[in-house]
Amino acid sequence: MPMKPWLAASVLAGVLSATAAGGPALAQQATWKVAIFGPPRAVTAPVEHLAREMAAKTGGQLKIEPVYGEALSKATEIIDGIKGGAFEAGLVCASYYPGKLPLYTVLDLAMLTPDDIMAQARVQMAVAEHPAIAQEFKRWNLRMLLPGPLPQYQLMGKRRIARAEDLKGVRIRVSGEMARVLEDYGAVKSLVPAPETYTSLERGVVDMISFPSTYAFASYRLQEISKYFIDKISLGTQPCFWGVSETAWSKLSPAQQKLMLDLREPATQAGAQAYAAADAKNYADWKARGIEIIDFPAAERAKLTANAGKHWQEWVQDKEKKGLPGKALLEFVQAKIKEHTK
Repeated sequence: MPMKPWLAASVLAGVLSATAAGGPALAQQATWKVAIFGPPRAVTAPVEHLAREMAAKTGGQLKIEPVYGEALSKATEIIDGIKGGAFEAGLVCASYYPGKLPLYTVLDLAMLTPDDIMAQARVQMAVAEHPAIAQEFKRWNLRMLLPGPLPQYQLMGKRRIARAEDLKGVRIRVSGEMARVLEDYGAVKSLVPAPETYTSLERGVVDMISFPSTYAFASYRLQEISKYFIDKISLGTQPCFWGVSETAWSKLSPAQQKLMLDLREPATQAGAQAYAAADAKNYADWKARGIEIIDFPAAERAKLTANAGKHWQEWVQDKEKKGLPGKALLEFVQAKIKEHTK
């Protein structure tokens, strides 16, 4: 019977007891630097949890050091830094690399990914193991260290949007695939890197920002310059994950690798808890600031979702024309979503 990706606690206990006994299983010493754009926030909670636990459970033999604020790399250059050996790991968002990770952008398709954080994480891990994705990652000396599930993307900014028709002419910071359902109603997309969103909104380069809600809006202080928060438009999620260099991974002992995989589930749960805590804090703060919170009506959202399937097929056709298995991958993703959201 195959071992499950997230191993039972008893297995972990066995590994740790061997370590405590002074065995060689976890003898490999290493320090990994993790490139992160933006400040510490809910999305960074999983890798912070992993760093604490790995340091504790290996007696400091394996250290993971998160480095924030693009100090190691711009958001759009992290996989290049991993491939080049500038650092060992980083927060990778495939929407920034449509030409480098074209197939992984399947998870960027509008209104595709599940709401549940843990279900989304399991889907991401399954997709990372798909042969076509594994090959795509291999070209960048990359593997998934941790999944990076995100809350659904909502909107915040300076334009009031209460119906689909209100999107006409609105300049929105939104990723390429997610943008398509908004463009159907006249929105204008702008792919602004997350660290540049405050300045872009403040200067009027864009009118609205789409972000995983609610933590990311607050992380980049957008509530300070926004008038409206559009909730329940739920555009989908950006395909982000914590990537690690295959070179760095291969230098770990098998026991270290196993221990790190054991910690995937609790690390992801730490992220889910951080998202929930941020929501409770941010909703109260935004109401106190006088930001108008608009629940986008279900009937209006249905206008957007009506075209989502068409845009999924456009993605498939684009990839197939390039000799990539877009159809098979989308069907695989849909099957995994169904499997993990029962």
